[in-house]
Amino acid sequence: MLMASCLGSGETYSTDDIKDAQIASLTLSHDSVAGLENVKFTIDQVSGLIFNNDSLPYGTKIEKVVCTLTYSVGVSAIKVEQKAEGDTAIWWNGTDSLNFALPIAFTTIAYDGATSKNYTAWVNIHQEKPDSMVWQFYATLPEADARERNTIKYTYNGSEAYLMYTKTSAGANLYYAPTHYMDTWQELPLADLPQTTDITQIAAYECTLYAPADGEGLYQSDNGLTWTKTENAPPVKTILGVISEQRNGPPLLAVILKGETADVFASMNRENQWTEGDTVPGNFPRNGFAHISYTRMNSAYLSVVAGKNAEAQPLNTTWTTSNGTAWALLSGEEENFFEKKSGAMLAQYDDKFYLIGGIHADNKASKDIHLSVDNGATWFPVDSLKTLPESYQSRGYASVDVNEEKYLLLFGGKTSEDGKSLNELWRGRINRLK
Repeated sequence: MLMASCLGSGETYSTDDIKDAQIASLTLSHDSVAGLENVKFTIDQVSGLIFNNDSLPYGTKIEKVVCTLTYSVGVSAIKVEQKAEGDTAIWWNGTDSLNFALPIAFTTIAYDGATSKNYTAWVNIHQEKPDSMVWQFYATLPEADARERNTIKYTYNGSEAYLMYTKTSAGANLYYAPTHYMDTWQELPLADLPQTTDITQIAAYECTLYAPADGEGLYQSDNGLTWTKTENAPPVKTILGVISEQRNGPPLLAVILKGETADVFASMNRENQWTEGDTVPGNFPRNGFAHISYTRMNSAYLSVVAGKNAEAQPLNTTWTTSNGTAWALLSGEEENFFEKKSGAMLAQYDDKFYLIGGIHADNKASKDIHLSVDNGATWFPVDSLKTLPESYQSRGYASVDVNEEKYLLLFGGKTSEDGKSLNELWRGRINRLK
């Protein structure tokens, strides 16, 4: 059966056409919501659902928007129920603005007057501030009585894992956890690590772990468990960190050596060859510093931030090197970007340097966070969206890492210089990095 168009176009339509009550498309627009008219809506004709797959930005307001519906042939009448307005179903003229703060129910009625179809339409909007950083307590760590703690990402038994070294009055212990199961830790046997080892300076270089032992030289381990003294090593006092392999040279282990008259900078290459450099200046950190390896324009660098000088005075400086033997001061005490402290945590996150917490000269811990967008040359406090929560206890000397899920991880930490290491693992992530 064929019939003339009610629209006066002269076209003819079949019986199936006049029973078609389907919505073909939905668009929204509003002068104060830029780009709203370009948002694509998916229509599930089977379930009668209309929604946008790509959520609109957090805080978008979609009350009183212009809604345009199209149909394959045409619909004779439409009822709408605006849940945000508390409406029962009312007839809609197709031009009045609608409130999409809550889902809207559409009932379309075909030209035959008997066929109808029900739809529920809504607008997906991000419910979290994209730049907000959500922090949470994640897991309890082993060894509640530990005085020191250092957690290192390391390849153990062929898989990436975390090795956690702890030290109590009875000695050092070692624990292991896969990177995806940080709430489950297993104790491992630890052999031949001297009691005088500063476990906070254990560093991974070329698949080998190194640690300085005061008065006993440099020690190394190829599996994290069994340690041996490094042959022909000079008197290493402090391990500063690792410079990655890049176009400016091979990977290097950067250290401070005990010299005959003054301490000097030095570096070791993968062939265990040592190169001595400049004398260590008096305002350079000797312990309690934060360190970070990074690349800039395909060249590798190592920076150390804050810490204590040779007189055990806290610092607020940033130093950097590309070879381990010569260091440059990036930001000095006169800039005063942050309070002098030791035990701060430092990580590269969201393309910035994050400097977290630390212990000030009065032995009080902090949970302040400072950012640097220029590799430590300048620092500024984070905004309120990224601060640590009240439930997080101020601390310093925590281990820090960023995992593949883009969580910033904080392992342990102390509330004072002589305090115990907290057996807590915290993590934080910026919402837009999910």
